[in-house]
Amino acid sequence: MLTVDITSLSSGIHQLEMTPSAEAAGLDPTTFEDLHVEAELQCHRDRILLTLRATATAELTCDRTLKTYTQPVEGHYSLLFGPPSMVGQEGEEFDEVRPLDPSDQEIDLTDVVRDTLLLALPQRRIAPGAEDEPIAQEFGAPEDDEDEPVDPRWSELRKLRDDDAS
Repeated sequence: MLTVDITSLSSGIHQLEMTPSAEAAGLDPTTFEDLHVEAELQCHRDRILLTLRATATAELTCDRTLKTYTQPVEGHYSLLFGPPSMVGQEGEEFDEVRPLDPSDQEIDLTDVVRDTLLLALPQRRIAPGAEDEPIAQEFGAPEDDEDEPVDPRWSELRKLRDDDAS
């Protein structure tokens, strides 16, 4: 869990840096590594405006070549922690506003960091240099070539085809 102790924060702007593990942020450690979170907390008497920048290195699978590659990802997000009256009634809640009770001693950033990095992943994942590689456009059995040895799996099908032709 990524939590920030807010009991000692006075009114004003506070900078915070964290380097959590992927597990602490609720992310898959086989995909994400080298997480870094920079947060700016603007504290007022009953609310905190959080602006964060999260970066990581992600291991992705190329959609074009199916090879794995690593790519840096970065995401930004702003969130307001305020009194429950600011959050809204049932069905009117906003994701950008979270409740902050006067008795709260910490705020949890786990889901914010996790979602920010997951949304920073590209939808179309193309490895560097994959655009230059040719794509196979022919699939299936080879053309009839009597000189070429036939795969035994295709020979049985060829017998069926030849029987239908006669």
